Amino acid sequence: MAGGTAAQPVAQAAPALSAFPSFEAVLELIRDKRDMHLLVEAETGIRLVSYSPGRIEFTPAPGAARDLASKLGMKLQQWTGARWAVSVSNAGGAPTVAEARDAEKADALDHARSHPGIAAVLAALPGARLVEVLPVPTPEEAAAAEALPEIEEIDDDWDPFESE
Repeated sequence: MAGGTAAQPVAQAAPALSAFPSFEAVLELIRDKRDMHLLVEAETGIRLVSYSPGRIEFTPAPGAARDLASKLGMKLQQWTGARWAVSVSNAGGAPTVAEARDAEKADALDHARSHPGIAAVLAALPGARLVEVLPVPTPEEAAAAEALPEIEEIDDDWDPFESE
């Protein structure tokens, strides 16, 4: 009977980890749990070296908290019920989420500044600067944003003039 009991925790832990196929899924879990302090630390302090469900290896970015690996591992275990191996490496790693986001924003601003119309406006207005580039919604997204919300099913027998 003891053998059957020991197999249950392993069987229960595996599905929990399969829900996190990528590091982005881990970040989404942190967002869902509303731990904004840990989310900021993870997005600015983790230069991901390797990821597999239940295992995260990263190089800390400059300024990363010294206890980030232990804190992240503890929180993930608490939230998923499975043990996570979170380790620190010196192997380089990808840019942090924040670094990648900043680079993407800088590329979008550079691309926008090269547009002749925007370049003309910036030249005509000394001191003006471009601070953000917003994506243009697709026609479907624009229509969905402007559409009226769906109403619940209408009761065909309802009579507004009938007294209750």
